[in-house]
Amino acid sequence: MFTDMVNFTATAQENEARALALRSEQQGVLRPLFGLHHGREIKSTGDGFFVEFDSALHAVQCAVAIQQALARHNLAVTDDSKLRIRIGIHLGDVVHEGGDVFGDSVNIASRIEPLAESGGICVSAQVFDQVQNKVDLQFEKLGVPELKNVRVPVTIYRLVFSTETTSPVSRMQAPDQPRRLAVLPFTNMSPDPGDEFFADGLTEEIITELSRNASLRVIARTSVMRYKSTPKSVRDIGTELRVENVLEGSVRKAGNRIRITAQLIDAGTEEHLWSERFDRELSDIFAVQGDIASSVAKALDVRLHTPAVPRAAARANLEAYTLYLRGRYLWNQRNPPAVREAIRRFEEAIAIDPNFALAHSGLADCYSILLDRGVLLAKEAVPLARAAAERGLALDPHSAEAHASLGLILTSTPDKVGSERELRAALAVNPGYAAARLWLSILLEALGRVEEAAAEVAKAEDSDPLSPAVLNGAGLMAWYTGNLDEALGKWERALELSPVADSPSYNRILLLARNGRADESRRLLESFESGPAEVRSKIWIGALGHAALGDRAEALALIERMQAPQGGEHFPREWIGTVYALMGDFDRTMDLLLSVPEQIGSSTMGMLRTSPVFANFRADRRFKQLIERWDPNPR
Repeated sequence: MFTDMVNFTATAQENEARALALRSEQQGVLRPLFGLHHGREIKSTGDGFFVEFDSALHAVQCAVAIQQALARHNLAVTDDSKLRIRIGIHLGDVVHEGGDVFGDSVNIASRIEPLAESGGICVSAQVFDQVQNKVDLQFEKLGVPELKNVRVPVTIYRLVFSTETTSPVSRMQAPDQPRRLAVLPFTNMSPDPGDEFFADGLTEEIITELSRNASLRVIARTSVMRYKSTPKSVRDIGTELRVENVLEGSVRKAGNRIRITAQLIDAGTEEHLWSERFDRELSDIFAVQGDIASSVAKALDVRLHTPAVPRAAARANLEAYTLYLRGRYLWNQRNPPAVREAIRRFEEAIAIDPNFALAHSGLADCYSILLDRGVLLAKEAVPLARAAAERGLALDPHSAEAHASLGLILTSTPDKVGSERELRAALAVNPGYAAARLWLSILLEALGRVEEAAAEVAKAEDSDPLSPAVLNGAGLMAWYTGNLDEALGKWERALELSPVADSPSYNRILLLARNGRADESRRLLESFESGPAEVRSKIWIGALGHAALGDRAEALALIERMQAPQGGEHFPREWIGTVYALMGDFDRTMDLLLSVPEQIGSSTMGMLRTSPVFANFRADRRFKQLIERWDPNPR
C-alpha cells in the first residue's frame, strides 16, 4: 500500500510550516491504524507511506479505516487544515533486503496510488479478486490505464464510497478486530458536589470492566477524562479518539439510593444504540457496573468475557469501596500532596475491609509514585509498596491491578524477571490496562529490548492516545529510531495536554541540543526554568539542559543546589549522575551510580542505556558493570 498527501508540494511552497504541521498530524492518524490492521511500515516517503500487509483484506480494511478517520478529522477543522490523501494497493511477490522491500509489485503499487482521487482508494485486479466477496463495499472498474514503467497490463478498480460508507464510523469492521469504545466521564448529578469522586470512580470501574472484554478496545481513563465537562460533540470526540462508539451517562447519589443513566452512541452518526436507567440501592453498585458492561456488549453484538473469578471489588465493603474511589481520584492527580492524601484513603479502606484487594494495590501504586518522584528513598518505598502489592495479589490472584502494582515496584529491585512476569500477567487479565503496558515498555527499554518496548508503547498509545506519559514514551521510541520530527510532535502534544509535564520538556531540550538546534533548545530551557514553580524536578531538568548545551558552570551550580536541597527534600543520586554523564565526567557519574545502595530507576536506566545523548557514556568500560549490577540475572 502506498499513500500520498494531496497538494502537499504546493502547500509547502506556499506555507512550509503549515505543510509540515499537516504532515505530522497525518502521521499521527495513520501510523496507529497500520498496526491495528496487521500492517508494517516499510518507510515514510516524505508526505506518504509505503506499508506491507499480511493479506489483501487487511490492506483494504486499513485503507478504508484511514479514509474514514480522515473524514472524521476533516469535519472538525477549517479547509486549510483538512487532510486529504490518495491510496493505492497491489498484491504480489516482494523481495526484502536491508529493511526495504523491492520488486515489480512495489513499483505497480506506487503507480496505482496517483490514479486515486482525493480521499479515494484504488486497487489492482489482484486485490479486487481477493476481497470482493469479503467486504461490504462497492468497486468500480476503471479499465487498464497505462502505468509508467509497467509493461504488464494491470486492471484497476476504485472503491466507491456511498453516503453511508463514507460515514466516519467504519462499516467494514473486521471480525478479528476489536471494536473501539470510549467511556466518557459520567456526570455527577448529586446535590453534593463532593460526590464528584463517585462519578469519576464509577467511570473508571466501567472502563476496567469493559477492558476485560477481548472483543473491545476501550480507551483508558487518562484520555477520556480530558473530555470532562467538554462542549465537544460525540462526533468530534469519536474523531479525536478514533473510536466507533461512545458510552456516556450520569450518576445521582442521594442517601442510600443511586440513579445511573447510561447511553451508547454511534460516534459517526450520533445515533443512540442503547440507553437505560438504573434505580438501585447503593449496595447494588457493583451489580450495576456489571449490568452496564453486559448491556454495552450486547448492544455491540460482542461476547462479554466473564472472568472465572469475580473481581475483588464485588466483594468489597461499600464504605471501603467509597474510600477506595476517593483514593484513586487523588492518586490520578499524580502530585505528591494528593498522593499522600490518597495513601490515607486507602489505609482507611483497608482498616474497614482488610481483605479489599484493590485498596492494597492502590496503596502500592502510591508508594511507587513517591519513589519515582524522588520523594521517598527506595529503602523506604520498596518494602511498603511490595508488601501492599503482594497482599493484594494474595487476596485476589486474578487482579490485573495487583499484578501490575507488584510488577512496577519490582522494577526497583534486582528481580527484573519477576517484574516482567507480573506486568505481563496484568495484561493477560486486562489487555487494555494502558498503565501496565507503559510500565512494561519502560522496563523493556531499560533492559535494552527497544523493539519490544516500541511495540508496547504503540499499544499503550492506541488505548490511551491523550496520556502525556504515553505520548512521552512514544516520542522516545520515535527519537531512538531516527524520527526526530515525529518525536518532537509527540512531546509537543504531551505538553499541550499537561504544560508542566517534566519528561517531554527535558527530552525536547536534549534532542534539540544534540542535533544542531541549540538556539531552539536554549529558548525552551529558558522558558521551562521561568515556568511554574510547582515542578519539583525543575532544578534537575535545568541542570540536564545546561549540561547538554555545554554550559558547565551553570550545570555545576545546579548540581550544588541538588546536593544541598531546602525544605527536607532530596534529589536521588542517579539524577545527579545523569547530569555529570552529559558533561562527559564519567568518573563522577560512575562513582554516583555504582555507590547508590538501591536500584537505579527503570526510567533513568532506559535513558542511559538507549538515548543517543548518552552514547559516549555507554562506551565507558564500566558501563557493562552498571548494567550487570542493575540486572544481575538477565535471561
